Amino acid sequence: MKCYQRNINTLLSAALLCVSGINSARAEANETTIKKTVASINSFNCSADSSWFTHPSLPTEVKQSNGPGDSSFCDFYQFSWQSFAYLMASSKTNPQVLNFQDSTQFNELEVNADGSPANSCDDKHDSHVLFIRTAKPQENGTTFTIPERIGQAGGGATIYDQNNNVVYYDVQFSKNMCDVKKIQQQQNFPGGTTELKTAWKVLGANDDPSQFITMDANITPDLKSTSTTKLGMIGFHLAVATPNHPEFIWATFEHKVNAPDCTSPETNTAWSFASKACTADLKDQNALGIVQCRFNNPAPSQSLTGSASEICREYAYGSAKGDLKYDENTQSIQTLNANVQPYLTDNFKVLSNYFNVGALWVSNTSKGSEISNQRGSLRLANTVAETEYQSVDLNADFVSNCFGCHNYTGTSNSGSNTTSNSLSHIFDDIAIGSNQCLDIQAENTINSQPQAETECPKTCTNSSSKLKWNGQWTNQSASTGEQLPQTVCGCCGA
Repeated sequence: MKCYQRNINTLLSAALLCVSGINSARAEANETTIKKTVASINSFNCSADSSWFTHPSLPTEVKQSNGPGDSSFCDFYQFSWQSFAYLMASSKTNPQVLNFQDSTQFNELEVNADGSPANSCDDKHDSHVLFIRTAKPQENGTTFTIPERIGQAGGGATIYDQNNNVVYYDVQFSKNMCDVKKIQQQQNFPGGTTELKTAWKVLGANDDPSQFITMDANITPDLKSTSTTKLGMIGFHLAVATPNHPEFIWATFEHKVNAPDCTSPETNTAWSFASKACTADLKDQNALGIVQCRFNNPAPSQSLTGSASEICREYAYGSAKGDLKYDENTQSIQTLNANVQPYLTDNFKVLSNYFNVGALWVSNTSKGSEISNQRGSLRLANTVAETEYQSVDLNADFVSNCFGCHNYTGTSNSGSNTTSNSLSHIFDDIAIGSNQCLDIQAENTINSQPQAETECPKTCTNSSSKLKWNGQWTNQSASTGEQLPQTVCGCCGA
């Protein structure tokens, strides 16, 4: 007798019908096997919670569904989606803006006209406008600056959409990061420390604004003339430290029409960063086309318009088959992206156009962020924020995912993540702009003043060209007085 199974939800009942004529022992064995199969398939179905949208709130910690100290992959993705939902909800104190734009909750990273860090901690929002400011500011007299102007992670390339308009970027951070001295007395950034980065495109005639988180902006390329432009959010980075995860949970979201997957592109979508010709080449697996359409001629530019970029997503959900716990990771992401959809109504309807690409964290926080300790989407990259860094090789000396640039030192190491200036890449800008000095770890242990005079100036300038050694150095922890494994040099704004 032959049995054909078409629907996984009826797998068990169909199997029971097919065992007639088989002895009961074999039937029981088959039933047990099928139950295990169904359980394994359903085990990675990651559920959503309606309260994320009816009563938005920022989660303070990742759940531990697998028992004390043991979080599932789903727990991390639920943390990511709940955070995203809150940040995209209207602010209760200022309903004209979303929570992530609310200056009472998050500060914006600002710059001066010369590109140097401005004071992002004074709540005046009075830095010079370089490229963008809000047409309807949050409060009278405020300005909205794109601190990184035209650039993205790595800073090497400028990307343009299919309408030949440049992509813009913005950075916000939690207010506690302004207390530089207090943070640097701790080994890790405290729970709740948050860094956000958004990517925006100019909405063209064929773009439906209702399908995007939008912002009205004044484009000011020469600091003189302005033109009001509607921007749509196309990418969102979220990095949050929790008490149990001081390494930060790194999650990223994208708009669904940004770019196709390189290996299985849809051809019926009007992509923002891929032409029909390149999508067809990808679909046909045209070798030359794949190379040209992954990212054509990346180069830095200061122009607001340029040749359209051709981009595809190298790793769907930041993962490749064979990666550690690939099935659990990808199925958790995909099912949760699907399971939030019924709750995306009313003010959250626009979020149906965005999806979680993936997230990254470490398994054992006492250890560092070496690749063997990383979990989640090991090849995580955002197509519009880390375009150049998508070819993630897990066996390379430099693994170009989040932890490749944002190195984490485990808690069992007496080194500090707040003085290494690598876990956060904006902490130094915040300090410099607010005229606060930083303690930064030197590459070598310093044992004498002459050695300090040689090592410390390099330590400061290597961290930021805007930092200068203030003449101070120490091998002792400011909080405990214990001997440090590395010397820290005092660095202040030049």
